[in-house]
Order: sequence, then C-alpha cells, then structure tokens
Amino acid sequence: MAKKILIIDDDVDFVEMNKAVLTKEGFEVKEAYNGTEGLELVKSEKPDLVILDVMMSRADEGFEVAREIRKDPKTRNLPIIMLTSVNQQPDYNWKFGPDEEWNPVDEFLEKPVSHDKLLQKVNDLLA
Repeated sequence: MAKKILIIDDDVDFVEMNKAVLTKEGFEVKEAYNGTEGLELVKSEKPDLVILDVMMSRADEGFEVAREIRKDPKTRNLPIIMLTSVNQQPDYNWKFGPDEEWNPVDEFLEKPVSHDKLLQKVNDLLA
C-alpha cells in the first residue's frame, strides 16, 4: 500500500508540481490549501507524512498547524517537513528552523528545493 503524503500550501502550482513528483515515485498525495483544511485532512486522511508551508492565510499559519499536529496524541509522531521561503522574507528579523516549542517539525527546507532533495527527506522520514 502506498504511503500517503499531505501537502499543505496555498500555492496551487507548487502543490501540483510536487504532487506530480511524489505520485510518480509511488506515493498517494492529498492536498490542502490552508491550515484549517490541512488539519481536517490530517484527521480524516491519516497521512504518513505532512509537507507544510508557513505563510498561507496568515504569515505564521504553518507554525500553528505544526503545533496543533503535535498537541494531538493521535498525530503527535506524524513526520512534518516544513518547506517554506519564510527565511527569505525581509519582514522577519530572525531565522526559523526546527524548534521543539515554536516550530516542532522534523525537517525544515527552504524553497526552492530540488525534487531529489525533497524525495530524499521524504524517504528518510518514512523509513
């Protein structure tokens, strides 16, 4: 049975491009375009891994989604890859990465990321 990946990102082109890459590699891919929809799909679809953006409906929405996933005992151990360009934003005076309290993700990748690197991280976390 194919591993299920949920992409939560408001950029339709980004989602479709990565969905195509992951599907070609044999993954089942679901998509959500905001945090609320993403959290609903985490519960209903029970993905094996989440790829999550930060800046969607709100500038920090992805951080909140990651914390909500970690708060729920049923999803606490769900692997999360944060894939974002938040560190490239001039409005932020600090750099983000994985952090147990603020940003509890397993991997933090900067957009753009190569398909090979994304696939490597996905496979590493699902191994």
